[in-house]
Amino acid sequence: MSRGYRWLILLEPLGYKPKLWNSINSVATLYLVNMAVPRAGELARCTSMNQVEDIPVDKLFGTVILERVVDFIMLFGIMMFTFLMYLDELLQLFDLAVSGSNDAAGGGNSLKIYVAIFIAVSSILFFSFRKHIINHPKFQTVRNFWNGIKEGLKTIRTMRRKGAFIAHTLYIWLCYYLMVYLVFFAIPETAVLSWSDGFFIMVAASLGIVVPVPGGIGAYHYLVMIAMGILGLTLEDGLAFATIVHSSQTLMLLFAGAAAFLFLYLERRKLKKGSL
Repeated sequence: MSRGYRWLILLEPLGYKPKLWNSINSVATLYLVNMAVPRAGELARCTSMNQVEDIPVDKLFGTVILERVVDFIMLFGIMMFTFLMYLDELLQLFDLAVSGSNDAAGGGNSLKIYVAIFIAVSSILFFSFRKHIINHPKFQTVRNFWNGIKEGLKTIRTMRRKGAFIAHTLYIWLCYYLMVYLVFFAIPETAVLSWSDGFFIMVAASLGIVVPVPGGIGAYHYLVMIAMGILGLTLEDGLAFATIVHSSQTLMLLFAGAAAFLFLYLERRKLKKGSL
């Protein structure tokens, strides 16, 4: 809900005042789609808002990118804070995570080679036919879309309620932390962990979510389990903790996302009837 309200603050300088619940349900759609198709949720979020508020997708996408930049700064700050307290533990976490993925190294190297070849060939073709590409109508569509994104990014300068934006950002990340820390008390073995341990586990959990797999399933559990082991718990207890946190969040996102889809569907129907 806080993310949905924060989005409204970014849209105000662009001259748009969408309904709060449309914004909240579009954010819920983002999380639900990301569980099935990683990184596709942002597009689904913008498309959902566009369908019920008639705001251009490019401008919406620009504000979303701005949100992601702000959230990355918050995550980076938390990681730096955690580094100061848990430098050895984080280095150990990275070492264990990398060593656990060594089996896939051969495939990863092959993929890097293919990507490098693709970039090289694409660059050669673009510079060889750049005049035809730039004058093509499709390229103009892409350019207009990019201009819309840039306009969305500029809202940080013209934002009127900067204090509210900062407050919601801090509250959102406090909630992310509490989603990990409060569950410490659900299991006797993890109840002895400190508030600072919560930041260490939060960083491990965030890295698990960043991995492009549906819902972070597997990667989330693996990294949190390793982090718990580094703090002195058994791998079984670490896996149990990761399962409780991830499952509860997944159920919440499924419920909220399904409700959002229904709400936005009814909203679109109401708009269609109103336009007839």
